[in-house]
Amino acid sequence: MRRIIWFSLLLLWLLLVQPAQAIVDPRQTPNNRVGIHVLEQEDLKPAAQLVNTNGDWGYVTVVIRLNDLNQEKWQAIFDEMRRRHLIPIVRLATTPENSHWVKPKSEDIDRWVEFLSSLNWVIQNRYVVLFNEPNHAKEWGNEIKPNEYAAIVKEFQAKLKAASTDWFILPAGLDTAAPNSKDTMTASEYWRQMYLTDPEVFQLFDGWNSHSYPNPGFSGPVSGTGWGSLRSYLAEINYLSRFGLPGNLPIFITETGWVNTSGDLANLYTLAFNQVWQQANLVAVTPFVLNYPQVPFKQFSWMGTSHYDAVAALPKSAGRPQQINQSQLVDHNLPDEVVTASDYRFFLEFTNTGQSIWERENFSLQITSSLQAESFFAGHLGTTEPGQSAKVDFNLKTPDSSVGAEPINLELQLSFKGQPFGEVIVKTITIVPPPEVILSAKLLFKVGGLQDQYRLLVYDSVNNLLQENLVDFNLGRSEPIKLYNLVPKQAYRLVLLKPYYLPRQTWVVLNKETNQVSFKTLLPFDFDQSGHLSLVDFWAWLLLPLNYLRFGLKLGN
Repeated sequence: MRRIIWFSLLLLWLLLVQPAQAIVDPRQTPNNRVGIHVLEQEDLKPAAQLVNTNGDWGYVTVVIRLNDLNQEKWQAIFDEMRRRHLIPIVRLATTPENSHWVKPKSEDIDRWVEFLSSLNWVIQNRYVVLFNEPNHAKEWGNEIKPNEYAAIVKEFQAKLKAASTDWFILPAGLDTAAPNSKDTMTASEYWRQMYLTDPEVFQLFDGWNSHSYPNPGFSGPVSGTGWGSLRSYLAEINYLSRFGLPGNLPIFITETGWVNTSGDLANLYTLAFNQVWQQANLVAVTPFVLNYPQVPFKQFSWMGTSHYDAVAALPKSAGRPQQINQSQLVDHNLPDEVVTASDYRFFLEFTNTGQSIWERENFSLQITSSLQAESFFAGHLGTTEPGQSAKVDFNLKTPDSSVGAEPINLELQLSFKGQPFGEVIVKTITIVPPPEVILSAKLLFKVGGLQDQYRLLVYDSVNNLLQENLVDFNLGRSEPIKLYNLVPKQAYRLVLLKPYYLPRQTWVVLNKETNQVSFKTLLPFDFDQSGHLSLVDFWAWLLLPLNYLRFGLKLGN
């Protein structure tokens, strides 16, 4: 019995210390596998038109060099991808030297991880390809070293996963048509030597990456099978199963395609997408290359070709990749107390700290309240990109009486299609009776024939008119006036108006009970009733009936 208990505790501990697998299986949500390889930011617009016409959220493969780790530049590129609904697959590259690429160095890995982690990625899965075709000597410091590649993969994988479990790590695609020679090694032999170096190396990848070109000469038939064909990825998966590569991995074809002299490319690509690249575990196909008008890759360029138009016209899935939704409350004006029988418009300001672009159709403020649903509602979120802030109106109507009224308990949180995310705001608001004001005011002169009646206007700090009352004065004082639609203990601007008198105003912090408010003496100089004194008032005074103003003034009250 004791052994069973200890075994159970050990099993539980092992389960608890397993690192969380935060990557998302892209096959579990609607996915648009159509993609393209791009080299420049200005290519993103035609790339989106190619891969997202008749669909949404296609893929682009891009290359980031070690000498181009410019955070501002690449964040701008990622942000444009986000706007255009393009999922990046990032292939890492070192720097060219003479006719070859420098080998990756262990001492550069931390720099890579720091830079890649500094970017706000487009979706939760951060697809990273660890370099390019190292079975070509020119891609690996003019040497062919499968053991070195296996070692660099292991080190990269460990440091990336330590930084975040969102990294989706893919191997370099190999040239499966390459022979054994002084400059190249067959893909099968290269992978075999990687396995001999590290028998667990093929278990380090989250998906498989293939360069499934239609060979020979990048001009092979659609019907080709095996190594060096459009279906090379199937042969690769089958071969590598003996070396521990899981057979159910998501597959990415990050390079493929015919040279532009291969015949009817519009028909070839249509057949390939409709008949070949159809396996359920095939996530993305990004042919090489969208736009390269010069040698050495001019013959692969898609811009201005019939096959660009043909692939753009293909029916595609509307992808729905998982994005991280996150928010931070940066400001609000929710009070501790509100007044009965009042209407309020408060605001909450959130910063978008996630990956998605907030849009009115899918994002909203979710409210849980002790009040009836008709007593509150939230405004709409405007389009808000990551790093930007948005204000949301929160409208509240309070009960007519505070007698027996329970405090208002609120929980507010942003939501995406009804799923809450981000910071939860919990607030309790007490309902109190309306505060009262007793006004005191005097007239410098009293105009004969005018009633002793005034208008009181109440404004908040942003000049919204909250209340308007007709007020009678007796011996310079008013009766108590109840004020609604305001928050106790906040400052308000009270304006007192009387025809033909210049307005008087004062700022008052209103307490919950009775407030004494005094205005300066009102002056009878607003003859044009404009609310301010000017030369026009003199002419208006002359035009008024003589017995009404010029001879109708008495000493004020």
